[in-house]
Amino acid sequence: MYLDLVPVFLLLVLVVMTEVRDIASYICSNWTKVALICHLVNHASSQHSSLLKKKWIGLLLRCRCRLMKHWDEKIGQCSILEIRSSTTTLLVSLRRLLHLPGQKRKIKVPAAVKVCIMEVLRSSRNGHLSNGTACLRRRGQVGEILLWACNNKSTSRTILTWHIATSILEVRYKHLDDEEQGSSTNNYKISATRLSRYCAYLVTWCPELLPDDDEWSRSLYKDIKKDAERVLAGYTAGGSLTLEARCQRLIKTLAANAKHEVLKEGARLGEQLVELMVVKGEDVAVWKLMAEFWSEMILYVAPSDNLNGHKEAIARGGELIRLLWVLLFHAGIVSKPGEEDGAAATSAGAV
Repeated sequence: MYLDLVPVFLLLVLVVMTEVRDIASYICSNWTKVALICHLVNHASSQHSSLLKKKWIGLLLRCRCRLMKHWDEKIGQCSILEIRSSTTTLLVSLRRLLHLPGQKRKIKVPAAVKVCIMEVLRSSRNGHLSNGTACLRRRGQVGEILLWACNNKSTSRTILTWHIATSILEVRYKHLDDEEQGSSTNNYKISATRLSRYCAYLVTWCPELLPDDDEWSRSLYKDIKKDAERVLAGYTAGGSLTLEARCQRLIKTLAANAKHEVLKEGARLGEQLVELMVVKGEDVAVWKLMAEFWSEMILYVAPSDNLNGHKEAIARGGELIRLLWVLLFHAGIVSKPGEEDGAAATSAGAV
């Protein structure tokens, strides 16, 4: 008689364990934590929390469910312009020869990146997100001459144009890598270059999280990457040249030999930015502009109604863009990027 109840009892235990797991997963999720933080911030003036209540909230924020995959605070990094050096490995050369996807690596999110994103988010209190045009317009005439690189293009195309330009700047100011980490110029450079590579990573590896068509975005990256590898085949960094000479040599090579329009536009934009830095001595200002641009861009693409895409990202352990999506959702910014800033989704025929 009792043996007949064993299957029923086991089934009941499994159901209870499943429910407990789901409840624990929800309580310990980043979604709940962000919702709690947003609620506390929005009601900060009316909060008279007791010490015990604050302790409970702190405990909840530190709580992590081992049954869930958590974001490891790392972001993917990809680059279209990979310049050969004397230390280029056989594996890298083989990957280029076979036209394999860009190398994917992950890095810990630098503190400078977090600070820059939050500062840009704070400055857009009305909930209006920009694809980078806001920071350009704030720069007046200097920013106006760069607006062409944001207008009338898809989001993926804009990202890759600015990514190429950022990579060119990185060649010119490679010496900043050796500077003190706390310097403002280096922090701006870190924010700009890391977010630039992360956005390029999203285009090729996680296009479902961006506003444009998945396959079109992935195909766009591959086409540009293939053309860049063709142009840079046999091209070396030129160790005996100055950084300025290396940069100008790279710009001229891309401008003269590139076939893809985005690669040409990236070289043109890079040349404009280098001119602002070198001729007008705007080093700090331009790196600050680039850091703000990429922070605006990552916030601009974060709101999305593509729940399946974010569900897949959660299954992989999460992405920075997903956490920003949750943060913006609880801040009341839930709409997909619109067309007003010139970054509407497009089809393959728009290239």
